[in-house]
Amino acid sequence: APLNALMNYLFVWVFKWGFVGAPIAVSVTENILPLLLFLYVRFVDGYECWGGFERRALKNWGPMIKLALPGLVMVLAEFLAFEILTLSASWLGTTPLAAQSVLSTIAAITFQIPFPMSVAASTRIANYIGATLAVPAKMAAKVAMVFAVGVGIFNFLFLSTLRNYLPRLFTQDAEVIELVASLLPLVSAFQLFDALACNCNGILRGLGRQEIGGYVGLFAYYMVGLPISFGLGFGLHWGLYGLWSGPALALGIVAAIEGVFIYRTSWDKAVEAAHYRNTAA
Repeated sequence: APLNALMNYLFVWVFKWGFVGAPIAVSVTENILPLLLFLYVRFVDGYECWGGFERRALKNWGPMIKLALPGLVMVLAEFLAFEILTLSASWLGTTPLAAQSVLSTIAAITFQIPFPMSVAASTRIANYIGATLAVPAKMAAKVAMVFAVGVGIFNFLFLSTLRNYLPRLFTQDAEVIELVASLLPLVSAFQLFDALACNCNGILRGLGRQEIGGYVGLFAYYMVGLPISFGLGFGLHWGLYGLWSGPALALGIVAAIEGVFIYRTSWDKAVEAAHYRNTAA
């Protein structure tokens, strides 16, 4: 992050590359990141989990792919839904499109708080499940849910309180600022759902039940959320208010369905299922 910020400053303002400098800085950062991670694993502190390149690594990919593909669907379902909204906002005019860009950026920033928590929850629960410790795994899930509620409330209060000031960090256009400020209460309203849904996805990954998150995400975003967004945004001419209503409802559905599934999960059976997967591999 510091290197990316420095390159953005240099490319955009010092070298006077303007807007073009920003994506160049991001591109350089994204290419440097995996290289530095590889060097760290290779030369500093990575051999505890990686023994180097071996032919055995090319075998037994089936169990991993069965977990990876549903996990991919679970992540992309939400990500692509919001990207579709941004593309759709272009049909509303330049001011709504600019406001949509600001809102998407703000929502993405607040998402960076619950997302790493979900990764931590996923890792911790998976470790407990792999160690056949059902009770600690369940407790870790409960703790993660409590933290998710706290983060969701914090994000809600943060966006609601600063809704008239945050847009000014992105633009000086009065119309865009006014539109973003009027929509931030709606964006802040589903922050709790967003944090809970993100956390539930992490717990499902720890349980090895990514397919549940994939199915729920496809249903919530593409069978419910996007149709409502298009119907309200374009059919009833609600504009961005309508477009953002769909994801708000979809996130609530994801949090509710996945939350009920996790609540009804038998953690002892989850341990048995993980043991079976490891044995089969």
